[in-house]
Amino acid sequence: MKTAFIVALPDEVHHAEELKNIPVFYSGVGKLNAAMKAMELIQQGYTELINIGSCGSVQHKLGEIIRVGKVYQDIDGRPLCEYGHTPFEQNSECIVIDSVSEFSCFTTDYFYDHKQDAKYSAEYHHRIRNTSVFDMELFGIAKVCQRNNVKLRAFKWVSDDGNFDHWIENCRISSEKVLSLID
Repeated sequence: MKTAFIVALPDEVHHAEELKNIPVFYSGVGKLNAAMKAMELIQQGYTELINIGSCGSVQHKLGEIIRVGKVYQDIDGRPLCEYGHTPFEQNSECIVIDSVSEFSCFTTDYFYDHKQDAKYSAEYHHRIRNTSVFDMELFGIAKVCQRNNVKLRAFKWVSDDGNFDHWIENCRISSEKVLSLID
């Protein structure tokens, strides 16, 4: 199995080129950037991707490590379909990447900033409150991996709760913890 780490930003893992003798690739922020990088890695022959990175949560404490089981997307195709579903696709609300893990991730197109709560829809708020963590990349990676039959694991560390004042500091501390969980 040819494995690679896929991480949004170099600051999340001390600008590492490899971790545990596995190469690290940076996608940039957002679902589209993450999906494009995942596809590029698959085309290079990688058969397993491990997504690690920071995330937000209103349920879990700063520094807590989450192994993601299900990932939901932030998409609003109404009136063609319900919030969270992709129009004209079956079973598009979530992707299961680890059937053993009870934790979920909501991949959103916004940095969740609790100071701007009024700009978010009721459905968005529901997902923020009812998933374990939220990020901006995992759903894009998961969809590309699912479509190409590539194994995916995802480990997220809680770096914020909608307040970014200590994001960099929290990333530095937690990125080291997450590596101890990956075999």
